Amino acid sequence: MEEKGYGFAFLAGITWGTIGIISYYLKQTGVGPFEIAFLRLFCAFLPMFIFYIFKDINKLKIKKENIKHSLLIGIISQGMMGIGMYQCIVRTSVTVGVIMSCTGPLFTAILSKIFFNEKITLFKGLSLILGFYGAFLIVTGGDISVLNTNGFGLFMGAISGLSYGFFPILSKRIPEGSNSLGILIYSFLVGSIFIFPMLSTKVLIKALGPEMLIFSLMLGTISTILAYIFYTKALQIISPTKAAIVSLVELPTAAIIGHFFLKEYLHPINVLGIFILLGGVIISKLKFPARENIKIKRKLF
Repeated sequence: MEEKGYGFAFLAGITWGTIGIISYYLKQTGVGPFEIAFLRLFCAFLPMFIFYIFKDINKLKIKKENIKHSLLIGIISQGMMGIGMYQCIVRTSVTVGVIMSCTGPLFTAILSKIFFNEKITLFKGLSLILGFYGAFLIVTGGDISVLNTNGFGLFMGAISGLSYGFFPILSKRIPEGSNSLGILIYSFLVGSIFIFPMLSTKVLIKALGPEMLIFSLMLGTISTILAYIFYTKALQIISPTKAAIVSLVELPTAAIIGHFFLKEYLHPINVLGIFILLGGVIISKLKFPARENIKIKRKLF
């Protein structure tokens, strides 16, 4: 059963890895980073809302006590993450923004220890180190000078990583038997409303057209709906820390897509980073052998 959890986390990482290329083409339509963040969430909410109105309206019904979960996930893990990451990118660079978002699993490990008393084992700790170092090599090619940058931008990047790290924690705290899908759907709406004041409506209206709509829907369905559904299913089976580490395959996916479609060529040091990161993902699955208590019974004659 645990293998399914790792599989879902892996699929979540792959679908998240498509954000870069779809955002690239969406940006070509004339929208900016905050407009992209808004469109990503709103175009995740709207198709799901319309689909379930006709398919199964019960999926859209959540209990009053679960509204707080949609608000928390929407504001923290959707809205604040988007604002933090794009503020970091605007004030620093795409490279630094990506690196800072990769601190998410580290925050998840710390938060899991606080909220669920989840132990950070040797294998988990090692996989976190390898995962983060591999991500650093993939994005920077080992050149640490790219981090000599705006202090407030780094702070906003850390906010982005913390917000991303909070998602598994907030999801795990949803009571068993609740409509998790409905909570997720409304979290997309909450996140888009949270980001809306930051964007330019003039830019959004000017860019409105078939291409913008197509790429927005692709970003909303592939990179957001599918990714979060896979990730939520993974969290129902494996621990938040393990799910977060495995989902880091997002970076190698994005790097490989960039290499083949955007001419962002991978050098040997970047490829080494991919293997190191994947090594960290594999290590996260390892466990120490269980200790068996062997009782020796002495027979008295």
